[in-house]
Amino acid sequence: MGFNGWIIFAYKIPSEPSSIRVRVWRNLKSIGVHYIQQSVCICPNTKELLKRLKKLELLIVENGGEITLLEVEKLSKKSEETILEEFNQERTLEYQEFIEESEKFLNEIENETKKANFSFREIEENEVELRRLKNWLIKIKKRDFFQCQLQKQAITRIEECEKTFDNFTEKVYRSEGIT
Repeated sequence: MGFNGWIIFAYKIPSEPSSIRVRVWRNLKSIGVHYIQQSVCICPNTKELLKRLKKLELLIVENGGEITLLEVEKLSKKSEETILEEFNQERTLEYQEFIEESEKFLNEIENETKKANFSFREIEENEVELRRLKNWLIKIKKRDFFQCQLQKQAITRIEECEKTFDNFTEKVYRSEGIT
């Protein structure tokens, strides 16, 4: 990912209503920022992230809060190494959880295949779960600014899930006499 330095985003939000604090926190986490301390986070400086943070700035200010947004060209070598490592640790945890959930998906299809439970209901159920996994991976990849080592494994796993689902669907069609 090409980025031009860093954005440091510090904010203060009134304690009430708490829903605004939660909304801001959830937005920042979905963007993929890294908290360096309470209410102070950092992320790569890209046009897209800057645009999303400016939008969040409006929400904070409209609700009586304050923000400081700093565009920093360079961090010290040690700080940057630490920050990059921490970003990748956060993504590693997300990818690990994704891989575990995709393993459950594969096990579910394996169990249904062993039971020869080839029904349209199972296609629908597994299709919903596969869509959920795909959307989740898209979100993780979007905030994986530095291509965490587990990214390739997660991509391979979703491809395995898609292939397994397609094979299962074909078995359902055959059992229903559709193909």
